[in-house]
Amino acid sequence: MEFRKIQFTGRSSYIISLPKKWIKNHGLKQGDVVPLTINPDGSVTIFPKEPKEISEKKILEISEEYSPDMAVRLAISAYIQGYDLLEIRFAGEMPQYKVKLRKILQSLPGVEIILDEPQRIVAKSLLAEEEVNLAEILNRIRSLIISMLGDLELLVSASEKEEIFRDINDLENELDRFYFLIIRAVNRLLTRRALSEESGIIKRTFDLLGILFIVRNIERIGDHIIRIAENPDSIDITYLKEKFSEMMEQIEKRDLLKIDSLMLELKGEIRSIDYRQSIAMESYRRILEYLENIGETIINMAIS
Repeated sequence: MEFRKIQFTGRSSYIISLPKKWIKNHGLKQGDVVPLTINPDGSVTIFPKEPKEISEKKILEISEEYSPDMAVRLAISAYIQGYDLLEIRFAGEMPQYKVKLRKILQSLPGVEIILDEPQRIVAKSLLAEEEVNLAEILNRIRSLIISMLGDLELLVSASEKEEIFRDINDLENELDRFYFLIIRAVNRLLTRRALSEESGIIKRTFDLLGILFIVRNIERIGDHIIRIAENPDSIDITYLKEKFSEMMEQIEKRDLLKIDSLMLELKGEIRSIDYRQSIAMESYRRILEYLENIGETIINMAIS
């Protein structure tokens, strides 16, 4: 690590010299303008030139060598990597592929299909990246899981289950949409090599990685709620709602004593479960384990 003295020049300016080797390595010279970012932790990052943005357009060539599911995964991957314009070209008449791709594109937040031809689909992201607030999205995700658990509570005792099950599936699809949005937002922040965003929960680069781990575990919780809905049994849904809400609060609060207490309680509950009783009980145990994972990630974020 190098140390440089802050100097005063003129009447109101402070300056600090940059290493000569760094200037030469990046082909810079006197008079060049370099961008800098003030990070939430107070540090300053100086770039030798404007950070490269992800290429605006991605072209996917789809043939029957790929399965329809792989074609969908490729489109999702282009979205979460931050491409604003996606052109999908088909090797021939491929109606099954087109139907699946059209459906997934229409479900991605901010994406509009602007061209739909027999052998080509063009989609554009109209999302204003600077307006994406991670804390707000996490709060929306929390609400979706609580709603899914509420529906699950109704499903266990309801005589007519079809409509409730359909609603749980719709909520899980919405959960997936916000999951993809968060991955895209985090990737854009990492690509810009800047941490500035308005929610206040991102203070260091590790926080971005932590958010990715957290939302992945929440997405898996959603999958297991669906699994329980498909194989209903008597589980403590009230307890799940309570512990999920308490753990989600700690993403912002980061109260280590509270997290410690929650983790100990979850560990005890997990040990008491006979997961071999039923599919629902096994998924109940898995959800509690995912909450443990979230707690471990929050601890890492708190001390990073």
